[in-house]
Amino acid sequence: MITYNSWDISPAWREQVAEGGRLVLPLEIHGYTRAIAFERRGEVLHARKFTHCGFLRAQGEHARPIPAVDLLGGELKLRFEDGTPASTKGLEEALRGPRHQVATGVTMGAAFYFGSLQLYAATTLPGFVRLSAHRDKGTGVTQIAKDGDAPAILRDASLAYLIHVQTRHGDSPAEKEWEWVVHAFGQHGPQLAEQLAATVRAWDRDVRTNDGKQNDPVLTVHPASTPDRQLPAGDVLDKPHSRLVFQWPGRVPSP
Repeated sequence: MITYNSWDISPAWREQVAEGGRLVLPLEIHGYTRAIAFERRGEVLHARKFTHCGFLRAQGEHARPIPAVDLLGGELKLRFEDGTPASTKGLEEALRGPRHQVATGVTMGAAFYFGSLQLYAATTLPGFVRLSAHRDKGTGVTQIAKDGDAPAILRDASLAYLIHVQTRHGDSPAEKEWEWVVHAFGQHGPQLAEQLAATVRAWDRDVRTNDGKQNDPVLTVHPASTPDRQLPAGDVLDKPHSRLVFQWPGRVPSP
């Protein structure tokens, strides 16, 4: 059992687990932390249970700085939690331009937990980043709350990000409702917005259940040396020591 946030899974941890044994750790997936119980079967770890959690990140020699880029004088920050920073050339100019908006039609109540939507977007969308805001949404470029962040996708000086907007008010939590809305900037903003909105709708259709619960993906962790042809069909997240394969309900990843 590992008791600090782990960005990757050390081969030594797997090797110390007997066949059929369990490895439990808080694993960072694009910066979203999930406590996951894995069972070892040969060289592959199979996820048995997901739980939302938060632990301290690894410190000292095992610490990993988060690649990030400041925008608009620090008003915004792009965090590349599972990759190297992509080019942001021209993005600040785009952020000063017109904003494109797409309503997804997907709503949620006050007590709804949307952690699987974050994970679904992070593991299925190419160009995924996390956009954080450091100015109040009433005065800043985005509608992200100050010191909050949003799932986002970046491509060619264009950006789309996801927020939820209150669409129904009331005196009790049961009367309140929010809708997921995509905002986008830049030449490719409308295309990125539609892509992100389609992702939310797919999650709502295939992952979210009628009773308010959400389905976890089938997750397997393979050694970094595993060739593509030996991986199961799914969305792959590569880390230095491991290859994570996510198989979401209803999803057929692009080849």
